[in-house]
Formats: sequence, structure tokens, C-alpha cells
Amino acid sequence: MDSELFKNRSVGSCLNDAFDLFRTNFKTLFRRLWLPSVVLSMLLAATMLLGLQHPSDLESRDMAGSLSLTVLYLLDLAGYVWFFSTIISLLNGKSMKVNLPRITRLALLFIGLLILVAILFFVAFAGNMVDVINPGKGQSAGVKLFVGLLAFGIVLFVASLPLYFSTMKYCIETAQKLWSIFKKPYVMGLHHWGYIFLTGLLTGIIDTVISLVVCLPFYVILFCYYANSNGMSFGDPSGLSGGFAILAFVTATVCFFVGLFVKPWEVFTFYYAYGSIEEKEKGRKQHKEVTITEE
Repeated sequence: MDSELFKNRSVGSCLNDAFDLFRTNFKTLFRRLWLPSVVLSMLLAATMLLGLQHPSDLESRDMAGSLSLTVLYLLDLAGYVWFFSTIISLLNGKSMKVNLPRITRLALLFIGLLILVAILFFVAFAGNMVDVINPGKGQSAGVKLFVGLLAFGIVLFVASLPLYFSTMKYCIETAQKLWSIFKKPYVMGLHHWGYIFLTGLLTGIIDTVISLVVCLPFYVILFCYYANSNGMSFGDPSGLSGGFAILAFVTATVCFFVGLFVKPWEVFTFYYAYGSIEEKEKGRKQHKEVTITEE
């Protein structure tokens, strides 16, 4: 897809240009993304349905249910990799043969980071969480736990934002190595933290509003399910028809499918933000060189 990438853009221009790129290339996007979107939507719907099984059903097939969920989670991950590799292939002009292994490695790296963060979280706060239930230390431990969680979340949030830039640079510039996302590009992203934050904030707000509208039928299905589950917990018979599971699956699949087509616009927004930051850095270096020459 043709686009002027390296241009100094405001956050608003990134959003608008991303939408223009999405709108003018929608036929190409749909042709390339419909199959991974259908597969991923069905996988996500199946995962949702299995996760919403009534506790009594899970108890009767605990191991089978856990194994099925694990397999579905892995398939969901593969579906996301396929989906986003297709988008990146449209942006960097490289084949899926090039992009698929790169995006797979990136996904596995982030999963590893999430596991590492979870371990650090447990190590840092396990003692406080135990003290919270201690009658003698409950109040003070609760305050310490709250402050610690708040500080942990802020540090994690601040540290993760530059990855939007360094990750996009890795995806677009295929000569970049995987660990480069934590090196010079990460530092460059850190210098433009505010720009990335504002881009992510506005993109997230728009995506949330669209998702709320698109997934409204899905939320109605969830409401019906939880209302029925609450009734059953008090001894009432199930009020759901035998075809509820099929209705839920179809509704979730359609909602997820439509919702997935918002994702290319989000990627395009950070694609233009990446190009804007690169252009700003280029201009800054040129200005510095001119200043040194004049001196």
C-alpha cells in the first residue's frame, strides 16, 4: 500500500492519515484479511464459550476442559500472529514467508515478558498479600500493597510505551533484530514518550467506543448468560434454550470479525507515528550538524 511514511505529523494527522489509508485500501485489506479474521473470530468465540461453561460442567471434565482451553489459547495466539503478519506484510511490502517468523518471535518474546512480569509481581508482593489477611497487620499491609501495586503499575506503564515505537520499527525494517526493540529504538521511543502516549490514548478511546457499539449484541448474550447463572445458583432451572450456545457462538464470531477490522487502522496509526518520530529524529540530527558546522 502506497503511503508517505516519513513525514512530521501531529497526533491528529496520524489518526486521520491512518483512516485515509484504511479507507482507500479497504478492498485490499478485506481480500487479504477475511480468512485470518474468520478463523481468529471463530477461535475467540470458541474460547469464550468454553470459558463460560457452568462450574458443574467444568468439574465433570476438569482435565479435558483445561486442556481444551490451553489448546484454544495457543490457537488464538497463532491466529493473532497470522492476522497481524498479514497487516505488516501490506505495510513493509515483504512476503508472509519473511514476516510470519518475525512476528511469531515477537509474540513469543512478549509472552515471555508477561511471564517475567508476573514472577516479579509475585516475588515483590507475595509477602504483603499474606499480611493482608493477618488480623494484626491487615490495615497497614493493605496500604503498603495498594501503594506498591500503584507504583508497580506506573513503572510498568511508563516502561512499556516506548515499545510501541521500537516494535513498529522492528516490524517495518526487516533488517532489525528482535532484541533491537530494547536497544537504541527503545531509547528513541523514550525520548518521544509523550507523543506515543497521546497517540495511544486517543487510539484507545476511539477503539473502545467502536468496540462497545460493534460488540453490543455480544454483551447482551453475556448479560443473559450471567443472569441465568445467578438464577441457577439460587436453585432456579436454566432459562436458556438448547440453541443458546449456537446463538452465542455465531453472535460472538460476527462481533469479533467486525471488531478485528478496526485493528488495521490502529496499526496504521502507530505506523505513521513511527514514521513521524523517525522524521523528527532526522530533522534534529540535521539541525545539530548544521549548528556544529556554523560554530
